[in-house]
Amino acid sequence: MKKFFAVLAIIFVTGCSVFGNKKDEPNVNTDFMGGAIKVSYTLTGEFKSLTSSGTAKVTSILPSAVDEAYLTATLRARLQLVEFMKVEVEGNSFVKTVAESLQEGVNVNNSPDNKVTSKIASELQENIRQQSKAILTGTYVFDRSYDSGTRTVKVVIKTGVQDVKTAKQVHRLMGN
Repeated sequence: MKKFFAVLAIIFVTGCSVFGNKKDEPNVNTDFMGGAIKVSYTLTGEFKSLTSSGTAKVTSILPSAVDEAYLTATLRARLQLVEFMKVEVEGNSFVKTVAESLQEGVNVNNSPDNKVTSKIASELQENIRQQSKAILTGTYVFDRSYDSGTRTVKVVIKTGVQDVKTAKQVHRLMGN
C-alpha cells in the first residue's frame, strides 16, 4: 500500500513540474513507418515524445477476446517501436526526414539553412540513441479504441522525457 501512495506522489509531483517554468517552444512532429510512429521534438532538437500505434483483429466472440486483441495490438506497437529504434534511428534516412520536417516547421519562423537543420537532426538522433533503453522502459498505453464495425482494436503507446523520468523513479521506489 505504501508503494502505491509513493507512486501516486511521484506522479503528482512530476505532473506539477511539467507545468512549471518551461519556455513555450513549439514542437515539431515527424512521422515514420507510414505514420505509425510519431516523433515529437523542439525546433532546437530536444526530444519530447515518441508514439507508436498497433492494431489487432478481435478473432472470437468470447468475453476475453477484446482484451486479448488489446494485448496483441499493444505488443505490436511496442515491437514496432523497437524496430524503429534499431532500423530507422540508426539509418541515414532518419536525419534526412527530421531535417526536412524541421525545415518545414521553421519556414514560418525565419528558416535556418540546411546545415543547421541537419545538425539539429543529428543531435536528436544521438539523443534518442543514448536514451533508447530508457525510452523503451517508459512506454505506456496512451490511447486505445475498439471499432465494432470492423471488430478491430487500435492501441497507441507513448513515451517521452517526463515519462522516462517517472519510470526511473518508480523503479527506484520498487527496489529495482
